[in-house]
Amino acid sequence: MINSGAGVFTSVRIRTLITLLFALILQSAGAQAAVEHFNKKGGIQWRSWDKSAFEAARKANKLILINVGMEGCAACNRMEQLTYSDPRVIDLINKHFVAIAVDSQARPDIGERYSDWGWPATAFMLPDATQVFAMAGNRLPQNFLPILNDLLAKQKTGTLKPDPNSPYAAPPEPVATDLTRIRDKVRLQIDRQFNENFGGWSEYGLNAEVSGARLQHLYLRAHLYRDKNPALTKSALSVSDTFLRVIDPVWGGAYEANIDESVTDAPARFSKLGAIPEKRISNQSNALWAFAEAYQLTGDSKYRQGAADIDRYLSQWMTSAGGTWYANQKDAAPNMPADWWAQDYWLLSTDAERRKYGIPPIDHAVYTDKNAELILAYLDAWQAFGDDNYRQKAERAARTLIKERLQPEGWMQQLVASEELLADDRVHPHLVERRPYLRTQARFGLALLALYQATADRYWLDTATTLADATLATLYDKKHGGFWGAPLDATAALVAPRKPLEDNGLAARFFYDLYVLTKDERYAAVPEASIRAVANNTIIEREGKATGELALALEMLTAWYVEFTIVTEQPQTPEAQALYQTALAQYHPRKLVHFEAPGRYPDLGPVTVFICNPDRCSIPLTTAEGVVDTAKRY
Repeated sequence: MINSGAGVFTSVRIRTLITLLFALILQSAGAQAAVEHFNKKGGIQWRSWDKSAFEAARKANKLILINVGMEGCAACNRMEQLTYSDPRVIDLINKHFVAIAVDSQARPDIGERYSDWGWPATAFMLPDATQVFAMAGNRLPQNFLPILNDLLAKQKTGTLKPDPNSPYAAPPEPVATDLTRIRDKVRLQIDRQFNENFGGWSEYGLNAEVSGARLQHLYLRAHLYRDKNPALTKSALSVSDTFLRVIDPVWGGAYEANIDESVTDAPARFSKLGAIPEKRISNQSNALWAFAEAYQLTGDSKYRQGAADIDRYLSQWMTSAGGTWYANQKDAAPNMPADWWAQDYWLLSTDAERRKYGIPPIDHAVYTDKNAELILAYLDAWQAFGDDNYRQKAERAARTLIKERLQPEGWMQQLVASEELLADDRVHPHLVERRPYLRTQARFGLALLALYQATADRYWLDTATTLADATLATLYDKKHGGFWGAPLDATAALVAPRKPLEDNGLAARFFYDLYVLTKDERYAAVPEASIRAVANNTIIEREGKATGELALALEMLTAWYVEFTIVTEQPQTPEAQALYQTALAQYHPRKLVHFEAPGRYPDLGPVTVFICNPDRCSIPLTTAEGVVDTAKRY
């Protein structure tokens, strides 16, 4: 027994040392070390997205193959298992291409660049990094090999032409169009794609991962125009109902799936449409948010149960020891019969039946931006349902992330190495790069501001301010405005740098809220400048319906905030806390709530609330009834 215990202890120490060593390799030798560690003997020799890969292609006059995907993508796994493992494909790519693999969640800047093509996205470039072709989805070897050979033949004859659908580059000048006109254009694009029959924005209805921002935008407009256009509320609730229909009835959690309205059993809808039952982290945050919003409008208990089912899944399967959340659960179980599809597994209706065939693998990557999405969703659920467990989970995750990832310069790292992550059998290399990404900073910044409002703890606001300053220092274009997706590096001279539209919309929201809560003039011009730097017609039309974050930012900048300020020198008194909780309880999508010492507002003696926007301000309010009645007028 002693020897056995010592052996276990030793093996744990060895694994821990290996993990730490791997992390040090990643930090010192760069991203390519992770890719080389990931590459299998006799397989495709993948490289990372860096200058050396592009230089190697230029020197050898080889075409470049870019493979972008994510672990929770079933099609990416199929491509790896069936195509990138085929000896003919391996031989052809290793001889004639420089192959670059990118995890779209570990590198959100590159993932955003190729998001038009979904996952997996496969792009091909000339040796000088000019894109000539890109395709969406997986291909079997017999379909993929002709594409590779055709590209090589055309390279020899010099007939490859630049792809007109290549990712857009940063516009040279900011747009001067009135923001309301940009807002109306974006609204129209999103609305044209809405499917009333299925309650979502795709041919069949819901794409659970990317519906979050569009649904938030719909609920915001429903609140703004609830008297003039009640159909907006009906549409928003229909999307929340669609989320209810993609919940796994056995383990909870929302699938990433299109739906067939005519089938009543959630998993059975997969088999009819051929959709893949993936469970991605964004599915869960978007579903949780959808249920919280719907409950605040209706009080219907079905939304409370929906939120509980999401929380049940996250707690059982997707929560790390530190209270953060893993990225994805794959679709297929390890011991399924050879003739089964993943849908067959998820159609099993009991826990025992599923466990008989094993548990679909969990992707143990903990991404900061995805965790920030869940922090925001849990806080919204806390306000809607009054369950303190939801707020506590949000706080715990945020503190763990800050402890592990806040860098000395003030920005948050997207991913850190862990023993669990190293042990995963991955489709894409787990790059742990010390680099700030715009999406990470903006999303986590919004989460910090939400925590500040939920708790009135200055720690969260101070950390958000630190993060904002670091984001401005590392990613902001001081000449033209707007943010780069990541700091410009040596690849920017080869591949045109990009100011991502949606991520700049996200950043505009963060800096807008931060300015309102701090009144720090350094942040005042950033939101509008960030939108003007990216929102030209060509880019907006290119993005189509995928403009939810931009739409939210435009609504906020044109409709303005509604600021609830509780004025007092002693925020911990029962009277102050009661008024603060009353303000938090008001359903108002544009609401920002905080304490403030007398100064900007006068000291009137008792604790006082002012509800204001840039156009008008309420009379002093000293009772809960006054706060409730006045809030309705905004």
